[in-house]
Amino acid sequence: LMAIPKNIFQTFKSADLPWITRYYISRMKKKNPHWKYHFYDDQKIETFLKEEFPAEYYKAYKSLTIGAAKADFFRYAVLYKFGGVYLDIDSYVKTPFDEFLNENEEAIVSHEGNPGLYCQWALISNKNHPFMQRTLELMLDNIKTHRFPNDVHRTTGPTVYTKAVNEILQENPETSHRFLGTDFQGHLKFKYKLGRIFLYGKKSEHWKKKQHSQPIIKPFEEE
Repeated sequence: LMAIPKNIFQTFKSADLPWITRYYISRMKKKNPHWKYHFYDDQKIETFLKEEFPAEYYKAYKSLTIGAAKADFFRYAVLYKFGGVYLDIDSYVKTPFDEFLNENEEAIVSHEGNPGLYCQWALISNKNHPFMQRTLELMLDNIKTHRFPNDVHRTTGPTVYTKAVNEILQENPETSHRFLGTDFQGHLKFKYKLGRIFLYGKKSEHWKKKQHSQPIIKPFEEE
């Protein structure tokens, strides 16, 4: 029995996905026939947070103004609650999960191309894992204090996830996990060609630009 539940989670603002994305999703399902696929649009994420987390989580999520930050928030929350694999909607799977995940594994951590950071475009973890718990705590604090006004990466992204993993391993080096090279050693791929254009359109402003021209968090009181 594998400790990581056989769940695959993906999200996008709506269920209206371009053909190229649907193609990669169907390929992933074919490669992983024993895994259950779960898709969340924005509405479903809100319902999930309301039902499964204390009210402050939903409030913090609703205060985020940038889609990428909301997707960050969701990935930690859904893996903490249910466990499995989270994969960005424009990333894809080369190797069936059962071929590179071992039984009784609790979490996989992989370095990304940027030195010193861990990948979170894909996340693999059991439910209730300390890595996810700490990430959620740090992220919630970042949002409440609006600590990094124009920095999604540090507020909700790989920086906060990396910090959480490192803190937990410092406190308890025995925490169950396995390091898997860089970018999941090619078993998972960061982005497929043209994915962004199909999903977001040619004219869409990338979140990295957007975070400088608008507040990434709206005042906490607003509903």
